[in-house]
Amino acid sequence: MLSWSVMASMVGCTITMYLFIRYVLMSSLSWPIAIILLFVLLLIGCVQPLSSYGFESLLGKYYPLYRYIIYFLFVGCVILAGLTLVCDSLWFVAYKTGLINCSSFSPSICVKVNWCLIIAALMLSLYALYEGTKVPNVKELDIYSDKITADKKIVVLSDIHIHRVISSNKVKKIVERTNLLKPDIIILAGDVVDDNINKIGNVVDLLGGLKAKDGVYFVSGNHEFYAGYRDSLVALKKLGFKQIENSGVDLGDISLAGIPDWRTAQRIGLLIRLDAAFAKAKPNQFKILASHTPVSFGKENNFDLQVAGHTHGGQIFPFHILSAWHNKYLSGLYDIENNAKIYVSRGAGQWGPQMRLLAPSEITLINLKPEKKENKNEF
Repeated sequence: MLSWSVMASMVGCTITMYLFIRYVLMSSLSWPIAIILLFVLLLIGCVQPLSSYGFESLLGKYYPLYRYIIYFLFVGCVILAGLTLVCDSLWFVAYKTGLINCSSFSPSICVKVNWCLIIAALMLSLYALYEGTKVPNVKELDIYSDKITADKKIVVLSDIHIHRVISSNKVKKIVERTNLLKPDIIILAGDVVDDNINKIGNVVDLLGGLKAKDGVYFVSGNHEFYAGYRDSLVALKKLGFKQIENSGVDLGDISLAGIPDWRTAQRIGLLIRLDAAFAKAKPNQFKILASHTPVSFGKENNFDLQVAGHTHGGQIFPFHILSAWHNKYLSGLYDIENNAKIYVSRGAGQWGPQMRLLAPSEITLINLKPEKKENKNEF
């Protein structure tokens, strides 16, 4: 089976080779320049192995800058390829339907269109870099239930992806913005740790500043397994956070429980125990399940609300299409079986390129309120 790095490189090189054919081979550039551009585009397409932490020992303190640059170039190519496909498709449809005549397009017009697409891709890439590096905004959601007797504030932080390249100031600001919400409960919904804990321990420790009246709880995501499952959990527990996997806690009106990352657990044989998670829950309690990957268990759903992440909302358009194909629930609130709901956060950080396009990061604030008949989110 091909490794993730090889598969990612194959996809990346397919994208950049499309750009080579469209912008280089179909131009009047000389062959020496074309060969140089072919080599450059092939390198950009192989961004996954080229971003490896193995380059850190070679580049030292310049490694973060290097990683930002190569991912910026790759994302720029992805955006340019998307814009070009849309533009060419529209042109093809217009030509086939007789709206335009091919003879009316001179080479100079085609060159101008190409430059407009390149400039647009550059501007969108810069915007995506801003969206990926800024502190997430708060996304607020009101949910009503007759099981709730007094308002509760729950903050969900998912997919922070702390690794050696993330800005420690961004993590600090996430903590500050979360605390300003004065939450009753904070749920870390996986993919918090995304690197060897020995390399990022000082940044992870910044999360220790999170404050919630009824505590901070967490479940593992797939990247905790990649980074070192046991070490990741130990680091989070040292901060005073409580792990809730196949177990739950009684928080008055709320029974909060969790499960390990569903996809990773399947691969390594880790059990998913919904029955154990809510074994001590009372019938009149509002049941919240924390699960990194959003998943419905059909008629076995024994919770009112599941909070999840993992998808990043697609992170960078047009990857929304692939992410939606791979994940049944992309982002937002969904009704599922057995009168349950799933809320999928786009996450507070991101994997790979520190960039986002049409999928803004978020700190999720869920306001649980006593039942209100006319509200569409009523349970």
